[in-house]
Amino acid sequence: MKREQRISGYRHSLEGGERERAARAQAADHRLREAEARLEELERYRREYLAGFGRRVADGMGGPALRDYHAFLGRLDAAIEQQRQVITRCAAEREFDQQRWREVAVQLKAVSAVIDRWRVEERVVEDRAEQRDIDERAIRMRYAAAAEA
Repeated sequence: MKREQRISGYRHSLEGGERERAARAQAADHRLREAEARLEELERYRREYLAGFGRRVADGMGGPALRDYHAFLGRLDAAIEQQRQVITRCAAEREFDQQRWREVAVQLKAVSAVIDRWRVEERVVEDRAEQRDIDERAIRMRYAAAAEA
């Protein structure tokens, strides 16, 4: 069994691992982008809500409505803070998944380089053996020709 064949199973598992890690990193990036979009949406809604506050006060807002308004604004601020925490967690997960993907990619590159080097070495050995055979045939033909003459 050639050296390349002995390590090819490991290389194959690394290739599968790299694909899996790439998919995980991509999914983590997607989750982060969705969380950021959700935060932006919440912040935009808060700005619009605050802009409407001025109009409502000018139109005459009563005490209970003002209290409800502030309570809703408090819940909205809590949701925004919670979404920021989600983004922090998603960013950490993305970084972790991308780091693991890079590590597997480096391992795969190293194993591939070893396999490529082994192929070159095997080819050199095969070329030398072939050249020896050619040289031996040429010597035998020379002796055979000398013996016939």
